[in-house]
Amino acid sequence: MSGLEDIMGKEVISSDAIIIGTVDGVGVDTDNWKVPAIRISVRKGNEAALGLKKKIIGVRKIFVATPQVSSVSDTVTLAVKMDQVKEVVVDDKKVPVTAGALLNKKVVGQGGKQVGFMNNIYFDSGRGWEIGKLGIRLDKAAKQTLELQKGLAPSSQITVLTKDVRTVGDMVMLRLDLDGLKDYLNKKPVSKK
Repeated sequence: MSGLEDIMGKEVISSDAIIIGTVDGVGVDTDNWKVPAIRISVRKGNEAALGLKKKIIGVRKIFVATPQVSSVSDTVTLAVKMDQVKEVVVDDKKVPVTAGALLNKKVVGQGGKQVGFMNNIYFDSGRGWEIGKLGIRLDKAAKQTLELQKGLAPSSQITVLTKDVRTVGDMVMLRLDLDGLKDYLNKKPVSKK
């Protein structure tokens, strides 16, 4: 399972070994907990090949559907050649939300008590880009309530399984209150970094 930091900034290449650009983000479908598309900052000079106008300032960004990604390792390799990439570009409006829009959202327990802030998503590019866990940076009060202060850094992070997320809106709401989260952390296979 990979986190955002494992894919961000990697070069994206076509199946005919042409560098398209770099990974700039991922789309997130919070209803099904999947990554439907990756966002690519297009390398200067590739705009015309992708049917895009050059930007005077900055770079063009496109989304490519994750089924078009054939592998993720040192680079992200697409299953299509450079001249086919423009055919697999996903309209920005069809991407539910970007991971960047989710990061730093408040995370609250079922009772509305603040737990912390979302700071990562963990997905498996080999299993249909399923998002299995979310990283949460605990706030000080929640850390004390959960009795996790011993041996952990001030920026403590926990991970929770996405099946334990009730809903995502302006905040991320868990299915657990703080007491339930305490039991969850002691029993479930989650990490306490």
